[in-house]
Amino acid sequence: MSGFLEELLGEKLVTGGGEEVDVHSLGARGIALLGLYFGCSLSAPCAQLSASLAAFYGRLRGDAAAGPGPGAGAGAAAEPEPRRRLEIVFVSSDQDQRQWQDFVRDMPWLALPYKDKHRKVSGRASPPLPAPPPPPLPAPR
Repeated sequence: MSGFLEELLGEKLVTGGGEEVDVHSLGARGIALLGLYFGCSLSAPCAQLSASLAAFYGRLRGDAAAGPGPGAGAGAAAEPEPRRRLEIVFVSSDQDQRQWQDFVRDMPWLALPYKDKHRKVSGRASPPLPAPPPPPLPAPR
């Protein structure tokens, strides 16, 4: 799965503090569910969603989203708690890096680096996501 994620997101993601995170480490950390959050700092609905999503994310992760939780040392090989299996990656539509930085700074989840924002365009820079097959049509009577 990490090969697909690297193809889709690139090799590195960033935290709100600007630290780089290797995409392949997501699988090693037991991430089973990855949410892609597409947004823009200039959008009032995105700002509202970010606040609500941050509150949900903090509750889900036990307000420990910024770092490993208790027991992450010796028992790291054990299955992670279900709340630690979710990660969100912000994919920005911002055209200005300063606005992007100001918006991402307060996010508790990871973000696609500003320099890689072209990856949000499906098809050319990244592989398209597979679409489910259409449902079968009912048989005529």
